[in-house]
Amino acid sequence: MPVDPSRLRQDAKSFARYPSLAYSTVQDGITTALVQRKVGRNGWAVMVAMCRKVYGDGKLGRISAEEIAERTGLTAAQVARGMRELRERNIIVPIIRKNSKGKRSFDRSSFGHVAQYCITTEVWRQVALAENGSQDTNVGLTERSE
Repeated sequence: MPVDPSRLRQDAKSFARYPSLAYSTVQDGITTALVQRKVGRNGWAVMVAMCRKVYGDGKLGRISAEEIAERTGLTAAQVARGMRELRERNIIVPIIRKNSKGKRSFDRSSFGHVAQYCITTEVWRQVALAENGSQDTNVGLTERSE
């Protein structure tokens, strides 16, 4: 059905403005990986909550299980199942920390500490990053076709 362009608002107030960190953006490559690996509803909700902040190297912003539960409406057990599912399906992994003695180990949650996760490299290869204003949407497609 065609839309009459004169009925569309084109002023400065026509866009939604959201408070900082009040929304998530899940990129197509991550969505494709979630679908291909058959991630369930708890995993999807947890991933959306974790994607409120994604760094350029695939590292996800820190968010506690309680905050995920508050944002998504899931129970603590559902959040734990969603996190376990994302780890088992190789979507996310804990980042590697180094202690003062130089020993490297995966970041783990403990009392008073929120573990930080990152998107796995194979999923991150599917994510199209914008470079110099242009976006390469073919990232990851060559791997699947080979």
